[in-house]
Amino acid sequence: MPYMSEEIAVLEGLIGAYFASPHISEGLRSEYITVYRHIEDGQLTRADYQRIRSAVDLLLPLHRSSPSEYKLLVGVLTKTTSMLCAS
Repeated sequence: MPYMSEEIAVLEGLIGAYFASPHISEGLRSEYITVYRHIEDGQLTRADYQRIRSAVDLLLPLHRSSPSEYKLLVGVLTKTTSMLCAS
């Protein structure tokens, strides 16, 4: 059950906005840059799904004021959890 293009765009945007900043620790930034590359390559690993789930879990409350963004993120979280359970 791969991500839809809209979900990929949201994930890339979240990673770029929140986890690629120089204010984030080098280790965490490196992990999410790897996730970003794997999204682009279509080669996500179990560790990538775990990082995506953690990121969406963390950022979900920040997007409650936008129902469409919130709904999309809940969908990403649900799909990510399903993919983790299946792997």
